[in-house]
Amino acid sequence: MAVLRSMKLTLLLAALAVAGTVGESGEPRTNHIRSKVPVNDIEIDVGTTSYAKPKTLVGAAEEFIDFEVDLIRRRLQETVETTRCNTWCKLKQSIGLTIVGLLLICISPCLMWKNEGRHVNELRRIDFCKNKAVVIENADIPTDEHTGDLVHFVGKVSVDDDALDLKSGALNISSPLTKALVIKRTCSIFQKFEQSTQQTKNDMIGAGQTTTTTFSIKEDWTPMGPQGPLEHFPNDSNSRGIWDELVSASGASETTAPAPSKLPPNLPPQMVALLQKVDPNQPPHCICVSKSAHVGGFGLSRDIIIAEKAVFQSNWMQVPSELIPDHIETLPELRKDRYGNLTTVEEGDQPTNGDVMIKFEYIADGFDASFIVQQVILDADPEAGVPDHKFGVDKQKVIDEKCCGKITDDLGVIWMVRAGRHDLKEMILMAKEDEKALTKVLRLLCWVLLVAGWMMLFSIFTTLLSTLPLLGALGGAAFFIVALIVGTVCCCAVTAIAYFRYRPLITSIILAIAGGIAGIVIWKLNGASNASYQPTMAPVPAPKFLMQPEELVLEY
Repeated sequence: MAVLRSMKLTLLLAALAVAGTVGESGEPRTNHIRSKVPVNDIEIDVGTTSYAKPKTLVGAAEEFIDFEVDLIRRRLQETVETTRCNTWCKLKQSIGLTIVGLLLICISPCLMWKNEGRHVNELRRIDFCKNKAVVIENADIPTDEHTGDLVHFVGKVSVDDDALDLKSGALNISSPLTKALVIKRTCSIFQKFEQSTQQTKNDMIGAGQTTTTTFSIKEDWTPMGPQGPLEHFPNDSNSRGIWDELVSASGASETTAPAPSKLPPNLPPQMVALLQKVDPNQPPHCICVSKSAHVGGFGLSRDIIIAEKAVFQSNWMQVPSELIPDHIETLPELRKDRYGNLTTVEEGDQPTNGDVMIKFEYIADGFDASFIVQQVILDADPEAGVPDHKFGVDKQKVIDEKCCGKITDDLGVIWMVRAGRHDLKEMILMAKEDEKALTKVLRLLCWVLLVAGWMMLFSIFTTLLSTLPLLGALGGAAFFIVALIVGTVCCCAVTAIAYFRYRPLITSIILAIAGGIAGIVIWKLNGASNASYQPTMAPVPAPKFLMQPEELVLEY
């Protein structure tokens, strides 16, 4: 801070020297503008003079100071680390990469094998739904005869006239919200995060590297709560603000510290929170689901709505501003902004470290959904009492029969829930397309891992070749091509063997057809080869009388 004060004083003197409201001649600065004005269909060139609004000396100095101080503050919030790894160090690292490469070469084929087995089982489960599902034309009047069966129905998700609010407490909305399927409260806090950028410079001779890592501070909103100390900035800390008061107002006595992140660095805080799956029920967050949710005559439980986020939690909307309290007596620091959020940031100000923001969102009912699920009878809940609807939905256990029912396979459980209106055929087709796409992505991922494993296996050789610049680049490219070829061959071989294992009938037919075609081609080629090697007969000599010239007879 002392450095900033001294720099601020210096900048103030510089600003006073360069900022002024008059020109060198003492006259106010002017801007001369020329324009053409139409008069009686004739354009007349008119010159006008506009006087620039003069800036005060203090205003110009403040702008200059704020800009420079902000630039200096950003430079001061950076830490640079330089690490040096010589040739011997790179060789030791290459040995570690070789071990990792061996592990990838061993693990990737196993993953390919498992992926092919998973794909076949998933297709069998989809075919089970296709063959066993019973179509219910009117979801409003389900019957007892299909209880325990796999059923398909379509309808609108509704909560009727039920009103929904959050758990009782100071952070609740002012009155219950009607036509709401889900409502949630998300609390975010403005915190500091470390970011890093790396620059690597290779030695001209040798395999050594010099890595320069620049650490900087970035501030952003995060729903993960107050963050811990910054590793490379011990003098900077994160403020907790009123987070503990929010937790207390939510009904909890204490808050848990966020778990250390194992994700790659430089990810946005919102993405980190999504990948780490922040618990929406952990105070001060809160989420509530309507107990009256149903589709026709089928009730929907909380577990189904929470599990199927893509269907039931994809269209979040802001809770109407009139339902958000203007102020909270126990938390006077909070105020309602123009977007309907509760925050500690004053209107027109930038957020500072420790500021909090509370957002209220909900999912409205009335949207269509399609189901392939097991029809069950809902039991009475000790807390909620007798359910409003007799029937509910659950996952169906898949028992696949083979050899006329003599052999059965347990394929686990299955259900399909999708947004929109889709008949049984469309849902089966969409499920197969999604499964094929997932299988292709996993195959590509396993192939990349296998190629990377072979490339790492050769890392010790590429490190040795990198001692010379030209040989290093050529050697790296050559080993990459070798790894690409070997990895592709291994991937195709494992996939083919797994395909034969999990699809023996189809593979046998394909091999029989391929063998027949190959046999015909080989037979034709052998026939052509034998014809080309047949001995050529010696030419038959012509009769001698044909070769002798006829005597010329002259008559007189």
